[in-house]
Amino acid sequence: MKPLSDLVALRPGGALWLMRHELRLFVADSAAAVSLTLRRGPNQRAMPAAVLGWIAAIYLILHVAAMGILPTLPYWRPTDPLDQLHLDGAAAAVLFILMLSAAMIRCVHVMYSRNDLDLLLCSPVPGVTLLRARLGGVVLGTLLLTLFLVSPIIHIGLLTGRPQLLALYPALIAMATIAASCGMMLAIQLARWIGPRRASIVAQVPGTVVIVGLYLLPNLLQAIPAGIKTSFGSLLEDGALLGPASPLWLPVHALQGSPIPLMLFCLAALGLAQLATVLLQHRFLHALQQGRHLTGRTPGRAFGVSLHFGRSLGQLVLYKEWLLILRQPMLLSQFAAKLATLVVAFVAAGTNSLRPLVIAALTVYATGALAGTLTRLIESGEQAWDLLASSPAAPAAIRTAKRWAALIPALLLSLPAPLWLGGADPKLGILTAIALVGASGSANYLSRARALSADKPPPSSSAPILASLQEMLSSGVWIVILTIAHTVL
Repeated sequence: MKPLSDLVALRPGGALWLMRHELRLFVADSAAAVSLTLRRGPNQRAMPAAVLGWIAAIYLILHVAAMGILPTLPYWRPTDPLDQLHLDGAAAAVLFILMLSAAMIRCVHVMYSRNDLDLLLCSPVPGVTLLRARLGGVVLGTLLLTLFLVSPIIHIGLLTGRPQLLALYPALIAMATIAASCGMMLAIQLARWIGPRRASIVAQVPGTVVIVGLYLLPNLLQAIPAGIKTSFGSLLEDGALLGPASPLWLPVHALQGSPIPLMLFCLAALGLAQLATVLLQHRFLHALQQGRHLTGRTPGRAFGVSLHFGRSLGQLVLYKEWLLILRQPMLLSQFAAKLATLVVAFVAAGTNSLRPLVIAALTVYATGALAGTLTRLIESGEQAWDLLASSPAAPAAIRTAKRWAALIPALLLSLPAPLWLGGADPKLGILTAIALVGASGSANYLSRARALSADKPPPSSSAPILASLQEMLSSGVWIVILTIAHTVL
């Protein structure tokens, strides 16, 4: 065990020196992501001044919004302590799951995407110091966005007579440390089982589920039977198994500013971080040095190609595009947000909580968004344009296969809506089906028009905001056409 002075010394090879390097890499990664979105040069690693200005302006706007809105909310005013504890506990649970998902994504990036661990392990730096620095970088990346959103609430709390909110700063740092420690152990284990790329996709699942759950929370609360609500509420009462005296509420008491729970929470975070580095040093770094940190893939036939010889080349390209979509690391985060609107439409159809025409409009909008998202995933993920150009397939067949690879999943997912609407109103069902085809086709055309050009392949970057706005306007036009046709015919 090295003394504390060796761990915190700002010298080459020390923990703080490596942490400074992790901070620089974090800024460089953020600048690279911004450059990719804005289509800047690949070597421009500094954050643009305009982007920094926008970040500062948004941060100031958050303060102004918090000052105007928060004091008027019932949650902000003193309430029953037990109800306040339950509300704070629900908010803390949602925040922790989002932080855990972000930490897992960040861990996969810093441990696998950089491809520098082999070089670092050849240096005279102890492996546990490397892991501490990487874990600190994950904590920083996880904590930064959280503090950006939460710190305005803390500052407004100071101005409105709630100084105990200052305890959120150490409590959030401890929560980010716990999330990063758990996220690193989970991410590395997932990478050993299914590979880093699929681990990055799985890491998005918890955050996506929470976001979709919050979006559908009113409908979910109505669907829960009253007996289950009563039974669960009895468990949370004072003196019950999950009452305020339960150790499970320790993190919530720490976030509320209680001194002893806050101290215990911070000590638990430091202990878990130390445990994570020790376990990973013995399991991950030793396996990495022996060249067996990732399990080898069992040999087998190539799925999607070897099973379909004898079919047309267009069908093979179609299967290839679907596999390409499934391999996209950001599939869930981009796909689930669009799918949530379609889920809301289906829930409204099942509960008869909205008019059929509104359900049809929601379905048309969601289908157009899904088609546009799938098109962008296909175009941005394609990295073998030279092979496609030299293949025996005609360019028109390749373009058609790529188009249908985006349209078929979107139309199949939205198919229950026009069938359900057509059962009650055949005219509305037919018009909805026509609008679905038109909205998805328009979104596909607009996304491909932004990505493709006549003389070069599409760049592997995110579609600009302008393309999303064009897709929204296109879907809006089809919704207007649907409304007018349903009214006139």
